[in-house]
Amino acid sequence: MQGLFPFSSSTNHIANRSCFDSQESSQGHFIIVLIDALRADYVFNKNSSYYLKSIEKFEEEGKALSIKLRTHSPTVTLPRLKAILTGTIPSFWDVLFNYNSSQLQLDNLLFQYKRKYPEKKIIFYGDDTWVKLFPDSIFHRSYGLQSFFVTDFKEIDLNVTHGLYNELNQMNEWDFLIVHYLGLDHIGHAFGAFNSFIKDKLIEMDEVIEKIVSKMNKNDLLLITGDHGMIDQGGHGGSSDAEIYVPAIFISHKLKENISKKKKNNEEYFQIDLTPTLSALLEIAIPYNNLGILIENVLKHFYHSDKLNLFKCLIDDNRRQLFNLLSNTKLSTSLNDLHIIRNQAMLIANEQDLRMLLLSIILFWSSLIIFWFNIQKISLLSIILLSLVYLISNNLFLSLAIGAISFCIIVIGTGERKIGYNKINNEGKTLSSQLLMWYPLFHIISLFSSSFIEEEHQTWYYLLSTYLLIRTIEEKSFKYLFMLILSRLIRSWNQTGNKWLNIPDIGDFLNRSENVVYLFSIHFLSSIIFLYLLNKSKRSSITYLLPIIVLIYRWNLFNSLTSVIPLLYYGLLGYLIVRKEISIENLLFSLLYILCRPHNCLIIIIHMIFYQFLNINDSRLAFILSQSAFFHLGNSNSFVTIDISTGFVGIPIYLPIIHGLLIYLSTYGLSIIWLLKLSKEERTDSLLQLTLINSSFVFCIFLQRYHLFVWTVFAPKVFYLCAQTAFNLLLFL
Repeated sequence: MQGLFPFSSSTNHIANRSCFDSQESSQGHFIIVLIDALRADYVFNKNSSYYLKSIEKFEEEGKALSIKLRTHSPTVTLPRLKAILTGTIPSFWDVLFNYNSSQLQLDNLLFQYKRKYPEKKIIFYGDDTWVKLFPDSIFHRSYGLQSFFVTDFKEIDLNVTHGLYNELNQMNEWDFLIVHYLGLDHIGHAFGAFNSFIKDKLIEMDEVIEKIVSKMNKNDLLLITGDHGMIDQGGHGGSSDAEIYVPAIFISHKLKENISKKKKNNEEYFQIDLTPTLSALLEIAIPYNNLGILIENVLKHFYHSDKLNLFKCLIDDNRRQLFNLLSNTKLSTSLNDLHIIRNQAMLIANEQDLRMLLLSIILFWSSLIIFWFNIQKISLLSIILLSLVYLISNNLFLSLAIGAISFCIIVIGTGERKIGYNKINNEGKTLSSQLLMWYPLFHIISLFSSSFIEEEHQTWYYLLSTYLLIRTIEEKSFKYLFMLILSRLIRSWNQTGNKWLNIPDIGDFLNRSENVVYLFSIHFLSSIIFLYLLNKSKRSSITYLLPIIVLIYRWNLFNSLTSVIPLLYYGLLGYLIVRKEISIENLLFSLLYILCRPHNCLIIIIHMIFYQFLNINDSRLAFILSQSAFFHLGNSNSFVTIDISTGFVGIPIYLPIIHGLLIYLSTYGLSIIWLLKLSKEERTDSLLQLTLINSSFVFCIFLQRYHLFVWTVFAPKVFYLCAQTAFNLLLFL
């Protein structure tokens, strides 16, 4: 992972030069309203009913200037906040810390503001990520709210608005106010980007904006922007236009003197360009690691012709600051084009650890060789690897981990090599067996095309349908024909991938408000089948309650008990585990049944049918089903389709470990069930070998699922292909 993800080369240096010498700012109050997941078209698409009408009103009055900003991937909150505050392009490592951010160490806007104006007060209300980034005395007052309760559309924003209105009534008590609204993002995750809740939230934001402007004086400035956008389905994290474009609206009474009502600005800027621009408006130094360029169009409306020298100084300061980030560059210091300088600085801003990448490739292939060819008496190799990794990386924890892993691999490899099943037997001569034998090699070849990675679900759907069709012909069995029909049905249930994600599917049809009767009917039918399949073994009568509880919870039949019903469900499952009256597989199916979206209940049921009635006698068939199951739920090889709302089903308090576990289960649960089936059906005497195989599966699944950026850089793609090739060869062997 250290080699795969680029890391930021930013330093901890602090900028100490500015074009503003005075310790008193000419600006009045400065207010930032950050609306989480505010798409650009919510401001710029006036032909839609989904837009902020207050912005249009202030533009017509000449008080507002709107520009479009392009963010960088990944489009999640923490990296985007860092980008705005520091002007840097955060690395993909920040995605991993998005749910538990730490203190911001880099030079940033708030630090520079407090450094120049130590007596001025900064106030904050909203997403507690800000409080985690600035746990020290930056904020005079702050009220952080948990940002991951995605089922809360109102309470968090009402608390933010309450604090905001209190501050507007005592504007002499502060100088810089930041509010971060979360409701729009939460609604998107739950219902998508276009629904009645979105309209209501935009109306609510209009009221907030108008209230702020009504309290502003002539020298006050309001900035309204978003950290990222969201796709039509509501998720975010990728790099589609709907995710990467956000608006930035500057509102001030002094703009009326300078802005032309008819002039429209169609230029696009980077989100990081806000950093130097805000530095100029706040009259502070540009943060040291900033990669942004001053937005001249904005500054010209705030600096009159009598301040041309100041404007020139700001441009020169931005150029000098960018040059400081270049090392061993061949660019001439007399070069005036800021964009060329910035592009060169960007190239070295995020680098990859090629040593770790190379070491990972070597370890993958050496592990495969050791595992398969049963090399004897080389346990010392684990110590050699440990020492080698430490010398290369100077990372003791990493070297110990790799040493332990290699030791386990060697211990397994030193045992007798056993083939789990006969590859060439009577069954192996059938066409279906030949398909299972050779498909891993075809999968390897397909991965050399980025389109086959983006649309990988098509590969697995094709393999599953083809296998079931061949078995139908070979067995002349209605059972396989019925399963073929079911597989064709559920592949159209959730449109996924990249190219056709926006095309309506069965799930979209069922989730429309006018089709709620169809959704309830399918959910009710699924519950009956779930009841039958779960109690087929007649192990416990309590299991009859499980689908009934899910129906009550999903359709809010007892409004006052909605929050505690899932806890009752979890309690019953715990009781069944303790009494050993439910299998691990049925336990996972039961958890998925309450965690999944209502329209996906049928997907869980169909996989239960596959699990109970499909004869699995080959690990490679189990793997096809595990991969297909992942995509059947609507997941894809992108962060965009991760449904974080599933992590909050029935959990009344914020427990990151529990939420993370539930999100993981809802995403990978079906795949895990089929891997468990694989381990049961694999004919081998070695439990350690099974453990290694399953670990390899899980690790490669992780690599596959989170590589939306893998094909953008050559080195990570090589690593991914090597890892996947080694895994597929292991599967083939």
